[in-house]
Amino acid sequence: MKPRFPNRIPDLSRWFGVLEKWVIASLVIFLVVFSFLQIILRNFFATGLVWGDSLLRQIVLWVCLLGAARAAADNKHIKIDLLPKLLPPAGARVLGIISNLFAIVVSATLFYASITFVQSEMSSGTVAFLDIPNWWLQTAFPLSFAIMTLRFGYQLVEEPDASHGDLKE
Repeated sequence: MKPRFPNRIPDLSRWFGVLEKWVIASLVIFLVVFSFLQIILRNFFATGLVWGDSLLRQIVLWVCLLGAARAAADNKHIKIDLLPKLLPPAGARVLGIISNLFAIVVSATLFYASITFVQSEMSSGTVAFLDIPNWWLQTAFPLSFAIMTLRFGYQLVEEPDASHGDLKE
C-alpha cells in the first residue's frame, strides 16, 4: 500500500537550503556594499551613519551563525576525520552515530541557552539601533541552533553515514 503522505522532508530540506543560501548571499552582499558606503562617507565626506557599525556587527553575527547551520547541512562543519578513516566501515558508522548524537546534544543545549539569552534580552528592553530591540537581532542564536539540531537529527535518522559520506558502501 502506497503511503498517503509521501516523505517530503528531502524536498523541503532542499528548498530550505536554497532559501538559506540566498539569504546568506544577500546578507554578505549587503555587508560589503554597506561597509563600502560607510568607508566612502567617512573618508570623503567626514561623516557616516552612526548606527552603521552596529548594524554591520549584527549582520556579521547572522552570516556566521547561518553559515554554521549551512555547513552542518552540507556536512562541511569542523570535525576530526582521522579516526573514521582508520576504522573499518562498521566502526566508522558507529562513530558517526555517536558523533551525530553528540552534535545533537550540544546544538540542543545551545538552543536552550540561546532561548534563555533572548528572553533575558527581551526583559532588559535594550535597543540596538534605530529603535530596534536588541532581542530581535539576537534571535539568530536560537534560530541557527534549532536548525543545526534538526539537521544533525535528520542525519542521524535518515543518513547514519552522513558524517562519513566517503565511507558509504
